[in-house]
Amino acid sequence: MSSNKNSKVDPRIIRTKRMFKEALISLLEENVDKSKLTVQSIADRAELNRATFYLHYRDIEDLMEQIIEEVLAEMSNTITPSPVNQQSIGKGNRASGSRLISFLEHIHQNAGLYQVLLENKEFRKRVFGILLDIVSLWGEDRKAKGRSFKVPNEIIVSSSLGIVSWWLAEGTPYSSSYLAKQIVRMV
Repeated sequence: MSSNKNSKVDPRIIRTKRMFKEALISLLEENVDKSKLTVQSIADRAELNRATFYLHYRDIEDLMEQIIEEVLAEMSNTITPSPVNQQSIGKGNRASGSRLISFLEHIHQNAGLYQVLLENKEFRKRVFGILLDIVSLWGEDRKAKGRSFKVPNEIIVSSSLGIVSWWLAEGTPYSSSYLAKQIVRMV
């Protein structure tokens, strides 16, 4: 039997990788000193062995990179409107507002993970880029209406990311749509 990209991945592999990812996130959520984090501590938390870890990952950084890639891919899929939704939402600020709500809902659904991952400089930079794309749509809409932002998009995104970090640290006390409305009001 030949192997191709469409072949199914063994469910045991999926489960094993999920267990390692959950173990790493769990340890990081407990504020374990990242410099003292070991493959053995991750394997112990996952209730698997180190040899199994090395079947799937080179090292802890490789595991972290895979988690980041998966989370960002999932976020991109979540906030990219389908052609059907794009027509029903309309253009401009409503579409970007909808994307902001989807962005925040995704973060809300994965709050513990984002709280940990946003401490990673590279991850935060990439989330910044995604949010910048959303905010840039607002600028296009405002320009089309003859209005322009008085504040550069990067400052709006930095402020918004700070709000999201606070929101996560406080246990997400407001809904995604409420938070999105408050962010949009700032601009």
